[in-house]
Amino acid sequence: MNTEYRKLLNARLQRGIDNKEFIIYLQPKFDAKTEKLAGAEALVRWKKNDKIVMPNVFIPLFEKYGLITILDNYVLEEVFSIMKSWNEKKYKLVPISVNESRQNLYDKNHLDTLIKYINQYNISPNMIELEMTETTVVNNVELAREAEKNVHKLGFRVSMDDFGTGYSSFSMLKNINIDILKMDKSFFDDILESKRGKIIIESIIDMSHKLNIKVVAEGIETKEQVEYLKSAGCDMIQGYIYEKPIPVIEFEEKYLKK
Repeated sequence: MNTEYRKLLNARLQRGIDNKEFIIYLQPKFDAKTEKLAGAEALVRWKKNDKIVMPNVFIPLFEKYGLITILDNYVLEEVFSIMKSWNEKKYKLVPISVNESRQNLYDKNHLDTLIKYINQYNISPNMIELEMTETTVVNNVELAREAEKNVHKLGFRVSMDDFGTGYSSFSMLKNINIDILKMDKSFFDDILESKRGKIIIESIIDMSHKLNIKVVAEGIETKEQVEYLKSAGCDMIQGYIYEKPIPVIEFEEKYLKK
């Protein structure tokens, strides 16, 4: 690892945080039955020189150089701060999910950080959903299981993101006690033409419900997909059919000021 470059990147990351260049966007999730707001996912964008840089550009870089926990904790604290402001504005709170990198989940100091935010912002942790990816679990099942147990003890919800993109999806459900399963959009790309695909989706939803796990369908883009997911018993839907990720102020205007 290039130590000098890491120092420069770390300084740029810290400067970006100090200058509020990292902006939180929220993508709403909707109840499949009622189509009413059921939650949101927090996503980060980097505003550099009036240009928006997408996370697929900068997050792999921070991961490669071991700096992703700094950004993770920044985003997490921003979500706590957003919820505090919603409380002060008397808005009805909806759960917000936050992506947790492998480095953050496995960090021994992470629990102390979570406890600090709970106490500082006075937000019930059950309104925050910590997302771990399937890859995170596969890389170290024991550490992932320990992390899941610890954050559950604090009262957070735990979800598995990108379910179905790896090779050990079903064993993950046996090993990790999650509250929410997020099915990757690849399941739904050709769903209207695939009888086998429908059988798999319906089986996953049924199995999840038997395990007391709620299911979110990600990347939904068409009304036909929505109607199918309703009939299949999916719990929540997230995707461009309803809304793209939007800035927090816009989210409040559209969904909370009612």
